[in-house]
Amino acid sequence: MKLDRLKLSIEEVPFKKSLSFVPLINKLKEHKTLNGSLDIQGEAILKLVEEKPELAKVDFNIKDIEKYKDEIHVLMSYFFTPVQYREEIGVVATPFDDQNFYFTPKYLELYGNENLTVEMVEQKEQDKCFKTFSMLFYAYSMILKRFYNFELGLGYLFMYKVTDKLNDLVKYYKLEFDKSCIDISYTGKLPQVSEEDLHKMINDPMNMDFWLETLPLDKFKFSGFLPFRYVDVSQIEVISSLKSQLLEKSSIINRNNFNQLEQNVRSLLELPNLKLGIIALGMNQGNVENPSDFWHGFLDADRFRCEDYRGTMYEEAGMQGMPVLVNDLSKKENPNHVEKALLDEGIRNIAIVPLYNDDELVGVMELGSNKAYDITFSKLRIIKDIIPVFSIAIQRTSEELQNRIEAIIKEECTAIHPSVEWRFSQAASNLLLKKERNETSQMEEIVFPNVFPLYGAIDVRHSSVIRNQTIQDDLMEQLDLVRNVVAKVNEIKAMPIYDQLIYKIDYFKDGIQKGLSSGDEMNVLNFIRHEVEPLFPHFEENGDEVTQTIANYKSNINPELNLVYKRRKDFEDSLGIINDCVTSYLEQEEEKAQSMFPHYFEKYRTDGVEHNIYIGESIANNLSFDRIYLKNLRLWQLIVSAELARKTDHLKKSLPIPMDTTGLILVHSQPLAIRFRQDEKKFDVDGAYNIRYEIVKKRIDKAKIKGTDERLTQPGMLAIIFSQEKEMAEYQRYLEYLIAAGYFEDQIEYHTLEDLQGVYGLRAIRVKVKNGKEEKDVLKLAEELKIEN
Repeated sequence: MKLDRLKLSIEEVPFKKSLSFVPLINKLKEHKTLNGSLDIQGEAILKLVEEKPELAKVDFNIKDIEKYKDEIHVLMSYFFTPVQYREEIGVVATPFDDQNFYFTPKYLELYGNENLTVEMVEQKEQDKCFKTFSMLFYAYSMILKRFYNFELGLGYLFMYKVTDKLNDLVKYYKLEFDKSCIDISYTGKLPQVSEEDLHKMINDPMNMDFWLETLPLDKFKFSGFLPFRYVDVSQIEVISSLKSQLLEKSSIINRNNFNQLEQNVRSLLELPNLKLGIIALGMNQGNVENPSDFWHGFLDADRFRCEDYRGTMYEEAGMQGMPVLVNDLSKKENPNHVEKALLDEGIRNIAIVPLYNDDELVGVMELGSNKAYDITFSKLRIIKDIIPVFSIAIQRTSEELQNRIEAIIKEECTAIHPSVEWRFSQAASNLLLKKERNETSQMEEIVFPNVFPLYGAIDVRHSSVIRNQTIQDDLMEQLDLVRNVVAKVNEIKAMPIYDQLIYKIDYFKDGIQKGLSSGDEMNVLNFIRHEVEPLFPHFEENGDEVTQTIANYKSNINPELNLVYKRRKDFEDSLGIINDCVTSYLEQEEEKAQSMFPHYFEKYRTDGVEHNIYIGESIANNLSFDRIYLKNLRLWQLIVSAELARKTDHLKKSLPIPMDTTGLILVHSQPLAIRFRQDEKKFDVDGAYNIRYEIVKKRIDKAKIKGTDERLTQPGMLAIIFSQEKEMAEYQRYLEYLIAAGYFEDQIEYHTLEDLQGVYGLRAIRVKVKNGKEEKDVLKLAEELKIEN
């Protein structure tokens, strides 16, 4: 719940309330009248009330609680049976008030234990406001149900975090209440609330001032009491926290973040002695390997490498795909070298959990303890649902490390695609021979003539619009936060200069709400950093309320960037996850595609991922080229594009900001030449005629269907652009087959495109990608199609 949007100008609830046991008494009498009898407990309560009629007062004086504590214990046994009284954390309070008058022993233990810290999960600065808001929300739910027959769905609004200071283990409790013993009365004529008013209220739930104006509460009275139970939701909350942490790019690389993960897993399993380890381990032809050098394991990576884990429980877990649990390492006969080292590290109880991503082993998780039998299979079942998230995290971490290594290689030397390494080696060898003959020379030009290009792209839809919106949202939040600071100071000690600052803040807000222009972000940040933030020390001299408001501002500021960086971070994380998914799958399938026929492949990230492929005899050293390989590669590209559309669509619901992707393929049947440019360390098309191909590539992503304003590229669809009829006929055959294979919906659209600058006569096929889970072997599909020359 975003409390910064909460609007509430009052501090106390505006309705009348009183403690009364009458609702309970009436409830029991009614039940007895309807059913003819009550259970022993109910009869005992009614008999007690007959003996002590003062308990049936409409307004029971809270000061008399101690006097009648034994009698009240009997009344409350209706809600807390003897077993529940002993085992549950419970409390009973006056209606919508902090006057608690009945407690279970575990409640008193919770709040009486000096080693436990109990705090609301919401921000402390807003506790009072949030409590009032929650009470009003609960009250309205009862009023709307009782007087207007309108059900207002409620989850739980109060959440408490309990931290054990001795071991830092954390538990979470949601607060549930029983409203069955509350009577509501109204003095005077009941306000008329239309259905339209009700919908306006529920559409703006955070604006409680609007609710109070629409349906005033000052004539309502709540009589009775509210029993509350603290329900343990630690597993749900800790698992949710773990998932959020693991989505962070540096979740397991950064040591501090990793330590926090370890502490959360301890809390989840309630094991203060637990140790967590994660290692990037894979299996290659039955052998253990570490593809990315990522290592947060129990044993030092400098002392133990992959080959040391062969024949151990680590390899066993990876081979079987199941966790391996050892209850007590010290009791094992003839422990191997790894088990001896673990014992030396104080590990007696250990579980090795394999981590899989797309059915491929990407690593193992270590769970260890210095106490035997700490970790059990029932404990492992608790973390079952977060194992896939750990797998994704280690996969992303491995890829990130590999990208860093590649970046260093690209900076220090040229990154050469394996398919063309032979040609660079040949050129380097020729250069060495010339230098040995004392000939003045430079490295020869590297050109591959007569190659066929394939181009494809998976693009994030409206990424620029979403990026601008996230910047707007973050700037607006920061302006609201800093305005709260200045407004609070002005409220305590009014000065004209504060009014001028508030005017300037509102001026920036109005401008940003209308749209983000070039320079707006820098102007806002410069104003805040140079004109407002330097005044904070002076502001804090005005008391604790101002200091708390400033602390709230600072808590929402990213310490590294010195600005609010929430929605932008969500956008960058979402874009990164999409690109990671696309890149990972593209690289995986491209590696397989090399077995068809060697070809040059390159990819690059924008707001999405684009790829270029060049295939031809000049690239394949000493291999004879046939157009069958080009056709196979085109079919491969179609299938991969469909699978990427499916994967990004499935990924959408788990992203911080859900984003759609579009797919695009450009068909070019004429061979061209590519030349390696030494200055940019990359390949480019060679020759004036071939440059047109590059121009087309750069402009087609915004192409529109002729005679409309509709963009060709659409979410969930694959667009194929071509300029020749024979290309269309070839791709039509592929699509008809892939429709039958379940990759696309059975409808092929044919379109003519609007002319682009310098590009005319383009046409397109568009098909809708069909949802599906089955992934066939991409390379075998060409054989099934029986492509002919």
